[in-house]
Amino acid sequence: MCFYLIFNSLQKKRILFLILFCFLVKLEAENSRDNNGTYYNLNKALQNPLDVLALELYDSQLTTLPKEIEQLQNLESLRLDGENLTTLPKEIGRLQKLEYLNLSNNRLVTLPQEIGQLQKLKELSLEKNQLTTLPKEIGRLQNLQKINLSSNRLVTLPQEIGQLQNLKELYLEKNQLTTLPKEIGKLKKLKNLYICDNQLTILPEEVIQLQELEELSLDNNQLATLPKKIGRLQKLKLLFLSDNQFAILPKTIGQLQELEHLSLDDNQLATLPKEIRKLQKLENLSLSNNRFVVFPKAIGRLQKLKALYLSDNQLAILFGQSLHLQELEYLHLNHNRFTTFPKEIQQLQNLKDLHLNGNQLTILPKGIGQLQKLEYLFLDNNQLTILPEEVIQLQKLKELSLDNNQLTILPKKIGKLQKLEYLNLSNNQLTTLPKEIRKLQNLHFLGLEGMPALISQKNKIEILFPNLRQPQD
Repeated sequence: MCFYLIFNSLQKKRILFLILFCFLVKLEAENSRDNNGTYYNLNKALQNPLDVLALELYDSQLTTLPKEIEQLQNLESLRLDGENLTTLPKEIGRLQKLEYLNLSNNRLVTLPQEIGQLQKLKELSLEKNQLTTLPKEIGRLQNLQKINLSSNRLVTLPQEIGQLQNLKELYLEKNQLTTLPKEIGKLKKLKNLYICDNQLTILPEEVIQLQELEELSLDNNQLATLPKKIGRLQKLKLLFLSDNQFAILPKTIGQLQELEHLSLDDNQLATLPKEIRKLQKLENLSLSNNRFVVFPKAIGRLQKLKALYLSDNQLAILFGQSLHLQELEYLHLNHNRFTTFPKEIQQLQNLKDLHLNGNQLTILPKGIGQLQKLEYLFLDNNQLTILPEEVIQLQKLKELSLDNNQLTILPKKIGKLQKLEYLNLSNNQLTTLPKEIRKLQNLHFLGLEGMPALISQKNKIEILFPNLRQPQD
């Protein structure tokens, strides 16, 4: 009887073990693929080559791609990003149904000529490799719509790049390009062209043939001029030209009627062509770190402008008679030469964010209270001695920064700024805080650095503001 029970128990355990083993095998198989023909394991994929529609391998430390990859005749999508590949087998060209190929973040130095055989390829990602050249066969990819070559070591592009008649997006950031082939003008369907962080000294005139272009990024190159006929890019919406050597812009830039964003930070501009006032769809204009001494009047006519950045120039006045920026929400004028608060700013009824750090302001006008929508006001590193009582009218104010001024007193009714979350009073000459400050119950930061008399009251302040980040000693 005992022997029978022991045998029966062992038999049950064996059956349970077999069931568990089969379950784990099935689970492993399911984890290596999904119901849509997507596989996540190379060996499993090669065991079922005709079932594989997509193969996705991430950070599996793959150093070589086996020649057997050609067996995946129905493969449409191949992701091999984050591996250690240095080369590709020529057999990759036999994946005739491949539409998507991601090889980003590998160590590829070259591409095989056979890459040009992927006639159905629509998207090719090769960013973060070590490519120095592209095979001319790249031009055979007639269905290619997007190619990302960012963060490689490309010095030139093959002329055949112009044969990609269906290309819509071309990303070339962070390479070592000094020129572009004139054939780039043949990319008639191109919408996005990103070439920032290269070494371009000139932009070929053929660029103006890209009539479908909507986004052009040329930040951080060595450009000093633009094609005179740049205005022909009638569909251009975003134009990035920061960190170059522009001292003058062509008048034709005013013909970019669809332009919404223009970035020209870190150049050598002292003036703008008056034609810029014609950019009536422009919403964002960035001109920081240039050489403006006089505020360009043409800017005042940009009625759709929402953001204007003019920090790090030499401005001392604005021109109120021509300021019609009623849509403006963001205005940055840090590190200029303003000694008085520009009255023109008081007209900007939709202003939400105002930065005037690093100027020489001594007073704020009572009219500051007219900015009823203001949420962020930064006035660090000025010479303010007092704030007008009208500041308390800024009922939407969330952040107020007054670091490094000469304030000796705050408005008594400052507690009415009920939405204030950030208040930096550091490095002033305050010895006391008004009693009403305790009403700022949404305050999360109160800067009191550099004022010993107030820092000594730290414990009391912490009791008043339980949600406050501890002031710095």
